[in-house]
Amino acid sequence: MKDLEQLRARLPVLRDVTYLNTGTMGVMAEPVLEQYVEALQRVEQFGHARWDEMWSAAAAARQRVAELVGAGLEEIAFTGNNTDGLALVLASLRWSAGDRILTSDQEHPALLLPLSAVSRRHGVTVHQFTICSTPEETIASFAERLEELRPRLVAFSHVSCETGVRLPVERLVPMAREYGALVLLDLAQSVGQCRVDLRLLGVDFAAGNGHKWLHGPKGTGFLFVRRDLLDLLEPPLVGDGAVEPAFERTTAWLEGWRFRSDARRFEFGTRNPAPWIGLTAAIDYLEAIGWDAIERHQRMLVRWLHERISAIPGVRWYSALDPAYGSGMVTLGMSGRDGETLNRVLWERFQIVQRRVMVPSGVRVSCAYFTSFEDLEKLASALEQLAVRTAGVRG
Repeated sequence: MKDLEQLRARLPVLRDVTYLNTGTMGVMAEPVLEQYVEALQRVEQFGHARWDEMWSAAAAARQRVAELVGAGLEEIAFTGNNTDGLALVLASLRWSAGDRILTSDQEHPALLLPLSAVSRRHGVTVHQFTICSTPEETIASFAERLEELRPRLVAFSHVSCETGVRLPVERLVPMAREYGALVLLDLAQSVGQCRVDLRLLGVDFAAGNGHKWLHGPKGTGFLFVRRDLLDLLEPPLVGDGAVEPAFERTTAWLEGWRFRSDARRFEFGTRNPAPWIGLTAAIDYLEAIGWDAIERHQRMLVRWLHERISAIPGVRWYSALDPAYGSGMVTLGMSGRDGETLNRVLWERFQIVQRRVMVPSGVRVSCAYFTSFEDLEKLASALEQLAVRTAGVRG
Protein backbone atom coordinates (compact mmCIF):
# COMPACT_ATOMS: atom_id res chain seq x y z
CA MET A 1 0.00 0.00 0.00
CA LYS A 2 1.39 3.39 -1.03
CA ASP A 3 2.14 5.75 1.87
CA LEU A 4 1.15 3.09 4.41
CA GLU A 5 3.18 4.63 7.22
CA GLN A 6 1.57 8.00 6.65
CA LEU A 7 -1.89 6.41 6.67
CA ARG A 8 -1.10 4.58 9.90
CA ALA A 9 0.17 7.75 11.54
CA ARG A 10 -3.34 9.19 11.21
CA LEU A 11 -4.74 6.40 13.42
CA PRO A 12 -3.63 6.95 17.03
CA VAL A 13 -4.96 3.56 18.20
CA LEU A 14 -2.13 1.85 16.30
CA ARG A 15 0.42 3.34 18.69
CA ASP A 16 -0.90 1.18 21.51
CA VAL A 17 -2.45 -1.96 20.05
CA THR A 18 -2.49 -4.22 17.01
CA TYR A 19 -5.90 -3.47 15.54
CA LEU A 20 -7.30 -6.40 13.55
CA ASN A 21 -11.03 -5.92 14.09
CA THR A 22 -12.36 -3.58 11.42
CA GLY A 23 -15.07 -6.19 10.78
CA THR A 24 -16.61 -5.19 14.10
CA MET A 25 -15.76 -1.50 14.18
CA GLY A 26 -13.57 0.59 11.93
CA VAL A 27 -11.34 3.36 13.25
CA MET A 28 -11.59 6.86 11.87
CA ALA A 29 -8.58 8.65 10.39
CA GLU A 30 -7.72 11.99 11.97
CA PRO A 31 -8.51 14.09 8.84
CA VAL A 32 -11.97 12.51 8.67
CA LEU A 33 -12.52 13.00 12.38
CA GLU A 34 -11.67 16.69 12.07
CA GLN A 35 -14.40 17.20 9.45
CA TYR A 36 -16.88 15.17 11.46
CA VAL A 37 -16.21 17.06 14.70
CA GLU A 38 -16.42 20.39 12.88
CA ALA A 39 -19.83 19.44 11.49
CA LEU A 40 -21.01 18.25 14.89
CA GLN A 41 -19.90 21.49 16.51
CA ARG A 42 -21.77 23.57 13.93
CA VAL A 43 -24.94 21.56 14.41
CA GLU A 44 -24.85 21.86 18.19
CA GLN A 45 -23.66 25.47 18.33
CA PHE A 46 -26.06 26.94 15.76
CA GLY A 47 -29.08 24.64 15.88
CA HIS A 48 -31.83 25.65 13.48
CA ALA A 49 -29.96 28.74 12.33
CA ARG A 50 -27.69 26.46 10.24
CA TRP A 51 -30.06 23.49 9.87
CA ASP A 52 -30.79 23.80 6.14
CA GLU A 53 -27.14 24.50 5.42
CA MET A 54 -26.00 21.42 7.33
CA TRP A 55 -28.56 19.11 5.76
CA SER A 56 -27.62 20.43 2.33
CA ALA A 57 -24.06 19.30 3.07
CA ALA A 58 -25.28 15.99 4.47
CA ALA A 59 -27.25 15.30 1.30
CA ALA A 60 -23.95 14.56 -0.43
CA ALA A 61 -23.73 11.38 1.63
CA ARG A 62 -26.84 9.94 -0.01
CA GLN A 63 -25.33 10.54 -3.42
CA ARG A 64 -21.96 9.08 -2.38
CA VAL A 65 -23.55 5.95 -0.90
CA ALA A 66 -25.77 5.48 -3.96
CA GLU A 67 -22.76 5.73 -6.27
CA LEU A 68 -20.72 3.42 -4.05
CA VAL A 69 -23.25 0.57 -4.16
CA GLY A 70 -24.68 1.06 -7.65
CA ALA A 71 -28.09 2.40 -6.65
CA GLY A 72 -30.36 5.28 -7.56
CA LEU A 73 -30.58 8.27 -5.25
CA GLU A 74 -34.26 7.60 -4.58
CA GLU A 75 -33.47 4.01 -3.57
CA ILE A 76 -31.35 4.92 -0.54
CA ALA A 77 -32.65 5.66 2.96
CA PHE A 78 -30.47 6.76 5.87
CA THR A 79 -30.65 4.48 8.91
CA GLY A 80 -28.80 4.22 12.21
CA ASN A 81 -26.92 1.06 11.29
CA ASN A 82 -27.04 -2.11 9.22
CA THR A 83 -29.43 -3.83 11.65
CA ASP A 84 -31.99 -1.06 11.17
CA GLY A 85 -32.14 -1.67 7.45
CA LEU A 86 -32.52 -5.43 7.70
CA ALA A 87 -35.16 -5.16 10.41
CA LEU A 88 -37.10 -2.51 8.49
CA VAL A 89 -37.41 -4.66 5.39
CA LEU A 90 -38.53 -7.69 7.37
CA ALA A 91 -41.02 -5.63 9.40
CA SER A 92 -42.40 -3.85 6.32
CA LEU A 93 -43.24 -6.86 4.16
CA ARG A 94 -46.77 -8.24 4.46
CA TRP A 95 -46.38 -11.81 5.68
CA SER A 96 -48.77 -14.73 5.76
CA ALA A 97 -48.62 -17.76 8.00
CA GLY A 98 -46.74 -20.51 6.21
CA ASP A 99 -44.45 -18.18 4.24
CA ARG A 100 -40.86 -19.44 4.13
CA ILE A 101 -37.57 -17.55 4.37
CA LEU A 102 -34.21 -19.02 3.39
CA THR A 103 -31.01 -17.72 5.00
CA SER A 104 -27.47 -19.06 5.48
CA ASP A 105 -25.85 -20.85 8.39
CA GLN A 106 -23.32 -18.03 8.91
CA GLU A 107 -25.46 -15.00 9.67
CA HIS A 108 -25.12 -12.29 12.31
CA PRO A 109 -27.81 -11.65 14.97
CA ALA A 110 -28.50 -8.43 13.05
CA LEU A 111 -30.35 -10.63 10.56
CA LEU A 112 -31.18 -13.69 12.66
CA LEU A 113 -33.10 -11.84 15.37
CA PRO A 114 -35.38 -9.88 12.99
CA LEU A 115 -35.99 -13.18 11.17
CA SER A 116 -36.93 -14.76 14.48
CA ALA A 117 -39.30 -11.88 15.23
CA VAL A 118 -41.06 -12.34 11.88
CA SER A 119 -41.39 -16.04 12.61
CA ARG A 120 -42.91 -15.37 16.05
CA ARG A 121 -45.32 -12.71 14.90
CA HIS A 122 -46.54 -14.11 11.60
CA GLY A 123 -46.02 -17.86 11.61
CA VAL A 124 -43.27 -17.64 8.99
CA THR A 125 -40.72 -20.47 8.97
CA VAL A 126 -36.99 -19.76 8.62
CA HIS A 127 -34.60 -22.27 7.03
CA GLN A 128 -30.87 -22.35 6.25
CA PHE A 129 -28.56 -23.33 3.45
CA THR A 130 -24.89 -24.13 4.07
CA ILE A 131 -21.95 -21.89 3.21
CA CYS A 132 -19.27 -24.35 2.14
CA SER A 133 -15.55 -24.28 1.41
CA THR A 134 -16.10 -23.77 -2.33
CA PRO A 135 -18.65 -21.67 -4.23
CA GLU A 136 -19.85 -24.73 -6.13
CA GLU A 137 -20.78 -26.52 -2.91
CA THR A 138 -22.53 -23.41 -1.57
CA ILE A 139 -24.50 -23.06 -4.79
CA ALA A 140 -25.50 -26.73 -4.63
CA SER A 141 -26.75 -26.34 -1.05
CA PHE A 142 -28.66 -23.19 -2.01
CA ALA A 143 -30.24 -24.88 -5.04
CA GLU A 144 -31.33 -27.88 -3.00
CA ARG A 145 -33.03 -25.72 -0.39
CA LEU A 146 -34.71 -23.54 -3.01
CA GLU A 147 -36.20 -26.58 -4.69
CA GLU A 148 -37.34 -28.02 -1.38
CA LEU A 149 -38.75 -24.84 0.20
CA ARG A 150 -39.70 -22.43 -2.62
CA PRO A 151 -39.27 -19.51 -0.19
CA ARG A 152 -40.88 -16.12 -0.45
CA LEU A 153 -37.64 -14.40 0.59
CA VAL A 154 -33.97 -15.30 0.68
CA ALA A 155 -31.79 -13.21 3.00
CA PHE A 156 -28.04 -13.61 3.45
CA SER A 157 -24.74 -11.76 3.72
CA HIS A 158 -22.56 -10.68 0.82
CA VAL A 159 -19.52 -11.51 2.98
CA SER A 160 -19.92 -13.89 5.91
CA CYS A 161 -19.32 -12.32 9.32
CA GLU A 162 -18.11 -15.70 10.60
CA THR A 163 -15.46 -16.74 8.06
CA GLY A 164 -15.10 -13.81 5.66
CA VAL A 165 -16.27 -15.96 2.74
CA ARG A 166 -17.67 -13.87 -0.11
CA LEU A 167 -20.83 -15.52 -1.38
CA PRO A 168 -21.36 -15.92 -5.16
CA VAL A 169 -24.29 -13.50 -5.10
CA GLU A 170 -24.24 -13.00 -8.87
CA ARG A 171 -25.10 -16.70 -9.24
CA LEU A 172 -27.44 -17.08 -6.27
CA VAL A 173 -29.78 -14.20 -7.14
CA PRO A 174 -30.86 -15.54 -10.57
CA MET A 175 -31.54 -18.90 -8.95
CA ALA A 176 -33.78 -17.26 -6.35
CA ARG A 177 -35.55 -15.39 -9.15
CA GLU A 178 -36.46 -18.68 -10.85
CA TYR A 179 -38.47 -19.60 -7.77
CA GLY A 180 -40.08 -16.17 -7.43
CA ALA A 181 -38.19 -15.28 -4.24
CA LEU A 182 -37.31 -11.76 -3.19
CA VAL A 183 -33.67 -11.16 -2.19
CA LEU A 184 -32.40 -9.21 0.84
CA LEU A 185 -28.62 -8.76 0.98
CA ASP A 186 -26.62 -7.89 4.11
CA LEU A 187 -23.71 -5.64 3.07
CA ALA A 188 -22.23 -5.11 6.55
CA GLN A 189 -18.91 -6.80 5.71
CA SER A 190 -18.58 -5.93 2.03
CA VAL A 191 -19.08 -2.19 1.48
CA GLY A 192 -15.68 -0.56 1.79
CA GLN A 193 -13.56 -3.67 1.30
CA CYS A 194 -14.84 -5.05 -2.02
CA ARG A 195 -16.82 -3.78 -4.99
CA VAL A 196 -20.60 -3.69 -4.65
CA ASP A 197 -22.98 -3.07 -7.54
CA LEU A 198 -26.55 -3.75 -6.45
CA ARG A 199 -27.94 -3.10 -9.90
CA LEU A 200 -25.60 -5.66 -11.39
CA LEU A 201 -26.27 -8.17 -8.61
CA GLY A 202 -30.01 -7.73 -9.10
CA VAL A 203 -31.04 -7.82 -5.44
CA ASP A 204 -34.33 -6.32 -4.23
CA PHE A 205 -33.28 -4.98 -0.84
CA ALA A 206 -29.95 -4.42 0.90
CA ALA A 207 -28.61 -2.87 4.08
CA GLY A 208 -25.17 -1.61 5.04
CA ASN A 209 -23.33 0.58 7.50
CA GLY A 210 -20.67 3.26 7.65
CA HIS A 211 -18.83 2.27 10.81
CA LYS A 212 -17.00 -0.87 9.67
CA TRP A 213 -15.00 -0.96 6.42
CA LEU A 214 -15.88 2.63 5.49
CA HIS A 215 -14.36 3.79 8.81
CA GLY A 216 -17.07 6.41 9.20
CA PRO A 217 -19.12 7.64 12.16
CA LYS A 218 -20.92 5.19 14.40
CA GLY A 219 -24.66 5.49 13.90
CA THR A 220 -24.57 5.65 10.10
CA GLY A 221 -26.31 3.00 8.03
CA PHE A 222 -28.32 2.77 4.86
CA LEU A 223 -31.17 0.83 3.34
CA PHE A 224 -31.53 0.08 -0.37
CA VAL A 225 -34.99 -0.65 -1.81
CA ARG A 226 -35.35 -1.26 -5.52
CA ARG A 227 -37.44 1.61 -6.85
CA ASP A 228 -40.15 -0.58 -8.38
CA LEU A 229 -40.62 -2.44 -5.08
CA LEU A 230 -41.03 0.53 -2.76
CA ASP A 231 -44.78 0.08 -2.50
CA LEU A 232 -44.27 -3.54 -1.53
CA LEU A 233 -42.98 -2.25 1.81
CA GLU A 234 -45.18 -0.46 4.33
CA PRO A 235 -42.92 1.04 7.01
CA PRO A 236 -43.93 0.00 10.53
CA LEU A 237 -43.25 3.51 11.86
CA VAL A 238 -44.30 6.85 10.43
CA GLY A 239 -43.56 10.45 11.25
CA ASP A 240 -43.08 13.86 9.72
CA GLY A 241 -40.76 13.70 6.72
CA ALA A 242 -41.80 10.18 5.69
CA VAL A 243 -45.04 11.16 3.96
CA GLU A 244 -46.38 13.28 1.14
CA PRO A 245 -47.78 15.80 0.75
CA ALA A 246 -45.94 17.50 3.60
CA PHE A 247 -47.97 17.39 6.80
CA GLU A 248 -50.48 20.19 7.29
CA ARG A 249 -52.69 20.64 10.31
CA THR A 250 -56.07 20.45 8.55
CA THR A 251 -59.18 18.41 9.16
CA ALA A 252 -57.93 15.96 6.51
CA TRP A 253 -54.65 15.14 8.26
CA LEU A 254 -55.90 11.77 9.50
CA GLU A 255 -56.37 10.32 6.02
CA GLY A 256 -54.84 12.83 3.61
CA TRP A 257 -51.31 11.44 3.31
CA ARG A 258 -49.36 8.60 1.74
CA PHE A 259 -45.82 7.33 2.20
CA ARG A 260 -43.17 9.08 0.15
CA SER A 261 -42.50 7.65 -3.30
CA ASP A 262 -38.80 7.20 -2.55
CA ALA A 263 -36.81 5.34 0.11
CA ARG A 264 -36.98 8.32 2.43
CA ARG A 265 -40.34 6.93 3.53
CA PHE A 266 -38.16 5.21 6.17
CA GLU A 267 -36.79 8.52 7.50
CA PHE A 268 -38.76 10.76 9.83
CA GLY A 269 -38.35 13.18 12.69
CA THR A 270 -35.38 15.33 13.68
CA ARG A 271 -32.10 13.67 12.70
CA ASN A 272 -28.52 14.80 13.10
CA PRO A 273 -26.82 15.73 9.80
CA ALA A 274 -23.29 15.66 11.26
CA PRO A 275 -22.69 11.89 11.00
CA TRP A 276 -23.60 11.97 7.33
CA ILE A 277 -21.16 14.78 6.67
CA GLY A 278 -18.60 12.62 8.46
CA LEU A 279 -19.51 9.62 6.33
CA THR A 280 -19.02 11.66 3.15
CA ALA A 281 -15.56 12.62 4.41
CA ALA A 282 -14.78 8.96 5.18
CA ILE A 283 -15.81 7.79 1.71
CA ASP A 284 -13.81 10.59 0.09
CA TYR A 285 -10.78 9.64 2.18
CA LEU A 286 -10.86 5.98 1.13
CA GLU A 287 -11.60 6.84 -2.46
CA ALA A 288 -8.46 8.99 -2.54
CA ILE A 289 -6.46 5.94 -1.41
CA GLY A 290 -8.18 3.92 -4.15
CA TRP A 291 -10.71 1.10 -3.84
CA ASP A 292 -8.65 -1.21 -6.06
CA ALA A 293 -5.48 -0.44 -4.09
CA ILE A 294 -7.27 -1.26 -0.84
CA GLU A 295 -8.55 -4.58 -2.17
CA ARG A 296 -5.12 -5.53 -3.56
CA HIS A 297 -3.51 -4.71 -0.23
CA GLN A 298 -5.99 -6.88 1.64
CA ARG A 299 -5.44 -9.82 -0.71
CA MET A 300 -1.68 -9.59 -0.26
CA LEU A 301 -2.06 -9.55 3.51
CA VAL A 302 -4.36 -12.58 3.53
CA ARG A 303 -2.02 -14.60 1.31
CA TRP A 304 0.97 -13.65 3.44
CA LEU A 305 -0.81 -14.55 6.67
CA HIS A 306 -1.87 -17.95 5.33
CA GLU A 307 1.69 -18.78 4.29
CA ARG A 308 3.11 -17.50 7.57
CA ILE A 309 0.90 -19.53 9.90
CA SER A 310 0.51 -22.68 7.79
CA ALA A 311 3.40 -24.38 9.57
CA ILE A 312 2.35 -23.47 13.12
CA PRO A 313 1.22 -26.67 14.87
CA GLY A 314 -2.47 -26.80 15.72
CA VAL A 315 -3.47 -23.59 13.91
CA ARG A 316 -6.48 -23.99 11.63
CA TRP A 317 -7.54 -21.81 8.70
CA TYR A 318 -11.30 -21.64 8.14
CA SER A 319 -11.58 -19.11 5.32
CA ALA A 320 -11.36 -19.00 1.54
CA LEU A 321 -8.05 -18.38 -0.24
CA ASP A 322 -9.50 -17.80 -3.71
CA PRO A 323 -9.71 -13.97 -3.99
CA ALA A 324 -13.04 -14.24 -5.81
CA TYR A 325 -14.51 -16.14 -2.85
CA GLY A 326 -12.61 -14.54 0.01
CA SER A 327 -12.17 -11.13 1.58
CA GLY A 328 -9.87 -9.22 3.89
CA MET A 329 -11.41 -11.05 6.83
CA VAL A 330 -10.33 -14.55 7.88
CA THR A 331 -11.06 -16.90 10.76
CA LEU A 332 -8.41 -18.90 12.57
CA GLY A 333 -8.62 -21.58 15.23
CA MET A 334 -6.16 -23.39 17.49
CA SER A 335 -6.28 -26.92 18.80
CA GLY A 336 -6.73 -27.02 22.54
CA ARG A 337 -8.18 -23.49 22.78
CA ASP A 338 -11.74 -22.47 22.00
CA GLY A 339 -12.45 -19.17 20.31
CA GLU A 340 -13.41 -17.37 23.51
CA THR A 341 -10.16 -18.33 25.22
CA LEU A 342 -8.02 -17.52 22.19
CA ASN A 343 -9.71 -14.15 21.81
CA ARG A 344 -9.09 -13.28 25.46
CA VAL A 345 -5.46 -14.41 25.51
CA LEU A 346 -4.55 -12.58 22.30
CA TRP A 347 -5.90 -9.38 23.82
CA GLU A 348 -4.70 -9.71 27.40
CA ARG A 349 -1.19 -10.99 26.66
CA PHE A 350 -0.43 -9.47 23.26
CA GLN A 351 -2.81 -6.47 22.89
CA ILE A 352 -4.13 -7.80 19.59
CA VAL A 353 -7.70 -6.68 18.91
CA GLN A 354 -9.73 -9.31 17.03
CA ARG A 355 -13.15 -10.95 17.37
CA ARG A 356 -14.26 -14.27 18.80
CA VAL A 357 -16.14 -16.63 16.48
CA MET A 358 -18.36 -19.36 17.88
CA VAL A 359 -18.88 -21.57 14.80
CA PRO A 360 -16.23 -22.52 13.83
CA SER A 361 -14.67 -21.89 17.23
CA GLY A 362 -11.83 -19.42 16.67
CA VAL A 363 -11.03 -15.77 16.15
CA ARG A 364 -11.69 -13.49 13.21
CA VAL A 365 -8.92 -11.27 11.88
CA SER A 366 -9.63 -8.21 9.73
CA CYS A 367 -7.00 -6.97 7.28
CA ALA A 368 -7.86 -3.34 6.57
CA TYR A 369 -6.32 -0.66 4.37
CA PHE A 370 -3.98 0.35 7.23
CA THR A 371 -2.96 -3.18 8.29
CA SER A 372 0.77 -3.88 7.93
CA PHE A 373 2.76 -7.06 7.56
CA GLU A 374 4.26 -6.20 10.95
CA ASP A 375 0.76 -6.38 12.45
CA LEU A 376 0.29 -9.85 11.04
CA GLU A 377 3.75 -10.91 12.16
CA LYS A 378 2.78 -9.96 15.72
CA LEU A 379 -0.28 -12.17 15.39
CA ALA A 380 1.70 -15.07 13.93
CA SER A 381 4.35 -14.76 16.63
CA ALA A 382 1.66 -14.79 19.31
CA LEU A 383 0.09 -17.90 17.80
CA GLU A 384 3.50 -19.60 17.74
CA GLN A 385 4.03 -18.84 21.43
CA LEU A 386 0.58 -20.13 22.31
CA ALA A 387 1.07 -23.26 20.21
CA VAL A 388 4.31 -24.06 22.06
CA ARG A 389 2.62 -23.44 25.42
CA THR A 390 -0.34 -25.66 24.48
CA ALA A 391 1.98 -28.44 23.31
CA GLY A 392 3.96 -28.15 26.55
CA VAL A 393 0.83 -28.45 28.66
CA ARG A 394 -0.26 -31.53 26.74
CA GLY A 395 3.19 -33.08 26.96
